[in-house]
Amino acid sequence: MNEATFIWNEIYEEFATKLLEYKNDRKNLISKLQNVYEEIDMKLSKMESNGEILDIDPFTIFGLFNKGITDDNRKRILGEIAKQFNLKNKVPFSFEGIPLVNNLRSTFFNFAEERGENDINNLWEVFESAIRYADNPTQGNKLKIESTYNNVIKQKGIQWNITMGLYWIRPNTYINLDSKNREFIIKQKILPEQFIKEVNQFKNVPNGEQYIQLCDLLLEKIKDGQYGYRDFKELSFIAYERNMSVDTVTQHNTQNTDIAKNTILYGPPGTGKTYNTVMYAVAIIENKKLEEIKKENYTEVIDRYNKYKEDGLIEFTTFHQSYGYEEFIEGIKPVIHSDEEDETDIQYEVVPGLFKKFCDIAGKPILRKEKCDIGINESPTIWKISLEGSGENSTRTECMKNEHIRIGYDEYGREITNLFKGVAGRHILNYFINDMSIGDIVMSCYDCNTVDAIGVVTGEYEWHNEYPEYKRLRKVNWIVNGIEENIIKINNGIKLSSPTLYKLKINLYDVMDIIKKYSNDVIELEEKKNHVFIIDEINRGNISKIFGELITLIEPTKRIGQTEGQKVRLPYSQKLFGVPNNVYLIGTMNTADRSIATIDTALRRRFNFKEMLPDEEVLDGIYVEDVSIKDIFIKMNKRITVLFDREHTLGHAYFLPLKDAPTIETLANIFENSIIPLLQEYFYEDYEKIRMVLGDNQKDSEDKQFITIEENDYNDLFGYIDYDFDEMSTYKINSFALTNIEAYRSI
Repeated sequence: MNEATFIWNEIYEEFATKLLEYKNDRKNLISKLQNVYEEIDMKLSKMESNGEILDIDPFTIFGLFNKGITDDNRKRILGEIAKQFNLKNKVPFSFEGIPLVNNLRSTFFNFAEERGENDINNLWEVFESAIRYADNPTQGNKLKIESTYNNVIKQKGIQWNITMGLYWIRPNTYINLDSKNREFIIKQKILPEQFIKEVNQFKNVPNGEQYIQLCDLLLEKIKDGQYGYRDFKELSFIAYERNMSVDTVTQHNTQNTDIAKNTILYGPPGTGKTYNTVMYAVAIIENKKLEEIKKENYTEVIDRYNKYKEDGLIEFTTFHQSYGYEEFIEGIKPVIHSDEEDETDIQYEVVPGLFKKFCDIAGKPILRKEKCDIGINESPTIWKISLEGSGENSTRTECMKNEHIRIGYDEYGREITNLFKGVAGRHILNYFINDMSIGDIVMSCYDCNTVDAIGVVTGEYEWHNEYPEYKRLRKVNWIVNGIEENIIKINNGIKLSSPTLYKLKINLYDVMDIIKKYSNDVIELEEKKNHVFIIDEINRGNISKIFGELITLIEPTKRIGQTEGQKVRLPYSQKLFGVPNNVYLIGTMNTADRSIATIDTALRRRFNFKEMLPDEEVLDGIYVEDVSIKDIFIKMNKRITVLFDREHTLGHAYFLPLKDAPTIETLANIFENSIIPLLQEYFYEDYEKIRMVLGDNQKDSEDKQFITIEENDYNDLFGYIDYDFDEMSTYKINSFALTNIEAYRSI
């Protein structure tokens, strides 16, 4: 392990010490930060609901460049900070071993209307005492850090993040206890079992005394390097690398296959483009080299392909002129609801398109708790539910204890038969009884800002008459409860409103982050398989119209989980969306339909192009009577190339039926129904050129000519008129030649 990799701590520690000078001069500090962002032409993160910065703590400042941004942007921010604050240490080339805060929760405090009076002051106090103790570990300084730490962990939304902040400012003294490090420490059995029991397997944030003791114990254990790491920076780096095999397994999945993330197979018709998509897809899903799959029996490969398609790992669509963004990404569509009174109610809903739905399934984090799947369905709806009301109440307590949710409107009875217009709670009851599905996620609303529990629906609608009220029930597996999590930021800045039940526009990834943050059990991600989205005739669609803003997100470096990974907010649903790293795009393009030179340049830049040319070797050994089909095929394609171009040659696939049935009847059928119609399309009814391709112009007998010429006697047809006819002859397809082997021999 290269020690130079971890020299980032030098400038981090220097900056932390410098910030102490601004503990009581925070207006000036905020002004300096604003100058930093103005100089580098970047937007400063939103820290208050109204957009102003009223106050700030030192950990939030560190979070500005320790969140999910590129290393280049991290260096830009830190470089300008070094200038503004006169730091002497250089900006590091590497940021390995540094934990990152969630972009949507990068501040260590809540909005002004939600935070306590002393929340930011408490953060400054623990910041100062942590530096004093790290630089001078006296008993008095130790008691001070323990006390200030205890004040901070009581604050809303802090939890484990404070250990991350302490690690940033003095990484040689304090350990970061994010989920990766906690799990790693337990699995490595570095700490004494008795201590692990005392901190209750890290189910709750340790208090100040326990945390300082933990840091001291760990340093004592690892300083000699017997575990493969000598300090907290190296430990954090290795813990992250070990977790990569679980959390970002899609990156490892892609290493065994030699197929690019975005590939277009192009060529003339009949060259096996669709045939090859089967092998490409199977190779991607099975993480094999393409050549390995090509060596296998095609029947076995396509059987596996069909199975993967049934399992939802492969999706197929065809682009056409009227295909649009609404079908591919998302759109607003009317949904008609009818009731027993024959009244109809039209509602407009945002409906995900084929590609978005596929990406949602492919990128869904599959959480496992104690090695058991926690039961989230393939495309879960995320519901907000109020249990009796806000705050503490008996219904909420009972629901948490007995693993279910309950709502009211009991006066309508068990079976709802009168959900006509005007019925109070009509939509809520319809949601609860009909729309909510097993595997959906419910977030229990504690007040307009926070949720106190997150669960997965495990049962269908039930009626329980034993309750005096709130008799409608569904069973729920509460994954986390007893929490106090502000979800305003991940809910697009919208407060939770009064309806008992409704759908939230929250990203599943954000819900998973909350679950992992609070879960008392070891939560891990199940390995995500590669998924393949096939687009046939990709060049026939209007690419900018279909992909919209996603044309950038399909780039391999812009995928979720990559260094430059990006998400965009979709216009209809207002949800953030990105393309998962385990989604592969395969397009097919018929060059006879549209030249590759004229396709959308945005497409050309983002896809690897694999040309599929006619392969005469596939036809080697195929004879009809004693005529070589391979020789006919080669000769016709040479003529087409001269008369037209190579993009309009004939594909070998047209002749493959002759492998199983090498008869004159099969050959006649191929020419009559495929080859001649295709040539007619290519040459726009220019039969002289068609005859040249078929060799008819060189044949000594009409019996061998596929296209015969019939001279017209226009005087006989129209009488003697003064009219200049363009053609003196017409062309006819000769049915006799199609079944005459000599006609083919003469090609």
